[in-house]
Amino acid sequence: MPKIKLCWLKFSGYVIITVLILSWFGLCQDKVNIDEILNNMTLEEKVGQVIFGFFRGPILTPELEEMIRDYHLGGFILYTISGNVENPLQVAFLTNAIQYCAEKNDQIPPLISIDQEGGLVVRLTEGVTVFPGNMALGATRNTELTQKAAEICARELRILGITLNFAPVVDVNSNPANPIIGIRSFGSDPEIVSTLGTTMIESYKKERVLCTAKHFPGHGDAGIDSHTGLPFINRSREDLKKVELVPFQQMVQKGVPAVMSAHIVVPALNEGEDFPATLSKEILSILRKDWGFNGLIITDSMGMGAIDQRWGMEEASILAFQVGADVLLFGADKNHEPAEQKSVHHALMEAIQTGRIHESRLNESVKRVLRAKADAAVFSNPYPDFANRGELASPESVKIAREIAMQSITLIKNSEHLLPIDKQASIPIILPKEYDTSLQLLLKNCSNLKPFLLSIKPSDEERNILQEKIQENDMKIIACYDLHRNTKWKELVDSISNQKTILIAMRSPYDFLEVTDYGAAIATYGDRPVSIEALGYILKGEAQPSGQLPVELPDQYQLGWGLKEF
Repeated sequence: MPKIKLCWLKFSGYVIITVLILSWFGLCQDKVNIDEILNNMTLEEKVGQVIFGFFRGPILTPELEEMIRDYHLGGFILYTISGNVENPLQVAFLTNAIQYCAEKNDQIPPLISIDQEGGLVVRLTEGVTVFPGNMALGATRNTELTQKAAEICARELRILGITLNFAPVVDVNSNPANPIIGIRSFGSDPEIVSTLGTTMIESYKKERVLCTAKHFPGHGDAGIDSHTGLPFINRSREDLKKVELVPFQQMVQKGVPAVMSAHIVVPALNEGEDFPATLSKEILSILRKDWGFNGLIITDSMGMGAIDQRWGMEEASILAFQVGADVLLFGADKNHEPAEQKSVHHALMEAIQTGRIHESRLNESVKRVLRAKADAAVFSNPYPDFANRGELASPESVKIAREIAMQSITLIKNSEHLLPIDKQASIPIILPKEYDTSLQLLLKNCSNLKPFLLSIKPSDEERNILQEKIQENDMKIIACYDLHRNTKWKELVDSISNQKTILIAMRSPYDFLEVTDYGAAIATYGDRPVSIEALGYILKGEAQPSGQLPVELPDQYQLGWGLKEF
């Protein structure tokens, strides 16, 4: 373990005491004897190592300390919704406290994980570099920018003491109505997804942060959100081999350290049974036996509706472990509490003691967890590197995020030459008031836009007032957010959109499948600040569009479509 000392750290005007590492050498893989560590572990400690849990609050609490000291959890996941993430300083103090607690109680350092995918799904939003998401990267087709984004993300996570990122998403999004993947995917082409996904692996390894290919064997054709129900992927084995499985196999071949299993039923891979992949020996064996993967198989959260509603967390955990999962992940799912992780620990202990799970099977997974920790260098130094906090959201890093955003913006249509807009004209922009933050960012760049904010489920009164103020033949901009789900907003768009309308898909480009009458169309693939900033430049004609559609819009626009000039 590293030597530590107490010192004073002044930050943001406050003087606070913390535990800091004496020095931070170039991280390299830990040289530890995995077998020796395993042989000296108790059964309780082994069981704890295969459980990664969540907790509540921004600081080390007695409850969290109990999880570390008495239940020996192998890792933790940070969530905004659980109050774990407020700002970089707080996160660094939290991860530092967790690791110091483990050290003083003679515990193996836990992996600390997060979902920092970029774009739509990020937990850290302030004080770090927030990149556009995967579909924006897919629109750039730029492997160099993808590699740089992954490297910056990994470096910033390591500075904060986070050693496992549940990213990248390598699901091939083939279903336009997918309720859970969508713009989290690089696109609908398995080759593009594979190329960009594998590009990230070495970037994470360089910074000694573990990355994860998710959600195996492919969540991209789902029509149900697995947080609330159990999706079925009804595709043939041949189609799955050509599409869904391609990126995962490529990620395994390129050395990805972890794969997350999906709570989806894939009958073609499971002899027609309705067990989700997480509970299917046949499906997980594709990783182990067919592809020779010896990294971590991590379940998606065991508290999600797709699993919990049918099997319950304790029984599902036993089943998942029996069929080959190495790590049982417990996230901040609705109606679940951290204390349930203790019950799972007890259930696994009983399953081993009664022979439902052989201890040799447990040892296999514990060795993989320990090996992953060695790869992440947590035995030699699990602590945050906050002395290098100046690298967080550095101008150079933000420049890369802006470049990705600019290269991703895709001009789909401009048949009526509505773009670029007249900078002197007052142009109405209609936007859901729930996304007012995006509007305020856009107005900084385009002050001539005249905003009209309505509820995303606009009332008849709101619609009538809008139609009174906007003439049918007036040029206007309408912002769209996932129209297949926000049906009331779609009805509004249908009622006022015409050839004088500029449609902006603020998230999913599939919104253009929902509307037929418009004169111009732009896809942003997300509404993070850098994307909104880039949108403003494109609207005004101060930058030329260069993005290419990373998905096919059936019967309208093919994969790779994108106008390069106005």
